[in-house]
Amino acid sequence: MKLSQLRHLLAVAEAGTVRQAAKNVHRSQSSVTKSIQGLEQELGVELLHRASHGVTPTAAGKALIARAKAIEAELRQARSEVETARGAGAGEIRLSASPTVAVGLLPKAIVGFKRTRPQVTFQIQEGSYPDVLPAVRTGELDFALCLVPGRPRDDELDFRILLRDQVTPAVRVGHPLAGRGRLTVADLAQPDLDWVIYRRSHTGRDIFEQTFLAAGLAPPPSAIECTSFACALALVEAGDCVTLVPAQLFAERRRNPSITALAMDSPMPAWNVTVISRAQHRLAPACRAFLKHLQRVARPRGAGR
Repeated sequence: MKLSQLRHLLAVAEAGTVRQAAKNVHRSQSSVTKSIQGLEQELGVELLHRASHGVTPTAAGKALIARAKAIEAELRQARSEVETARGAGAGEIRLSASPTVAVGLLPKAIVGFKRTRPQVTFQIQEGSYPDVLPAVRTGELDFALCLVPGRPRDDELDFRILLRDQVTPAVRVGHPLAGRGRLTVADLAQPDLDWVIYRRSHTGRDIFEQTFLAAGLAPPPSAIECTSFACALALVEAGDCVTLVPAQLFAERRRNPSITALAMDSPMPAWNVTVISRAQHRLAPACRAFLKHLQRVARPRGAGR
């Protein structure tokens, strides 16, 4: 079993076709096909279901792909640690961030970090809890920065709260609710209010429902569910919709000049910005350095909460 064969298998699984995978790894289609066929012959199992529209992993293929991702992650970390030992201050960081973290806290942290470690590279995906967990478990991601309710328990993963936060209702500037002073959750349950729920995973629906159920109220029936955070905010900006967002989104008000948080007289659910990484696994030096920097950037935002 060769490392190149595993990489070709990963490339095909990600691309969905051998042709596209070959382009992605800068090899001929025939060489990638022979590489995977050789791996199948060595293992004595079929790793891919082949069809006219593309390929999908078999059960054996999925098992090997998970291991291959872990091997690739360990090799990346080894390279990063060697570069750090040489004093290069280099390395690669692969992370996933929830949309609100990606447009608020994360860019500021990366810009500041790159000033002192310009050779560190970043690969950033957008993802929400709990969808990101499989990629963290396999090492495909070094860690994830997500909004997480409470502090989950998982033997395979570590959950460290970076910033304690809570959700807050938000509307466009000039919305009738914006000038009514402090509101209760009951004020938000009016049947004539249109709600937008950002839902990349079921967590968005959970946040929405728990906000009202915790106050002994039925969730409003009128709701638009949206898998794009940017679209959800645009719907709020364009009309009289209400949405729930993390309070930290308004830490720098200039980011959303057309959206405002409503003042609430009722406690809102806590949804903390959490670092998710593999348990019993030491992160590469570049990752550890960035997380320390991220904590420094986040601290002023969380002060007093």
